[in-house]
Amino acid sequence: MEIKYKSNLVAGIVSIILGVICIILVPLQIAEDYSATYGITSRTIPCAIGVLWIVCGVVLLIQSLILKKDTVKTLIVGKELKALAYMGMLLIYSILFKRSFLISTILLGVATLAMTGTKKKLYYVIVIAMVVVLYLLFAKVLHIQLP
Repeated sequence: MEIKYKSNLVAGIVSIILGVICIILVPLQIAEDYSATYGITSRTIPCAIGVLWIVCGVVLLIQSLILKKDTVKTLIVGKELKALAYMGMLLIYSILFKRSFLISTILLGVATLAMTGTKKKLYYVIVIAMVVVLYLLFAKVLHIQLP
């Protein structure tokens, strides 16, 4: 299955939506800092990024709709399923990470190698060993508590 889309148009719409979401979420996630000077608070940079996101989206929409500078691209859904599966793996990793750093990170490393088609067993051993070493370094040497 193929989906055809105009790249600047879609990118502009997505940028505007993400910018609006960013501006809405900033006050909900970042507390107001009243000790700031010259009007610069802890919300200034995140809000500026949201506004910049919207401005860039509007520029892309202008390029697409008014200046007609747009390219039609084709998205082949079959090829993108692997990327979607990897995003799902990252979501599962973020859920498992709250339970155990060691197990979740080993599973993510092994799954990533499996998805890329790696057949050398040494690579799997290296990934597992590095995760264990990092865990021991943080937990035992630096005394940083990991889930």
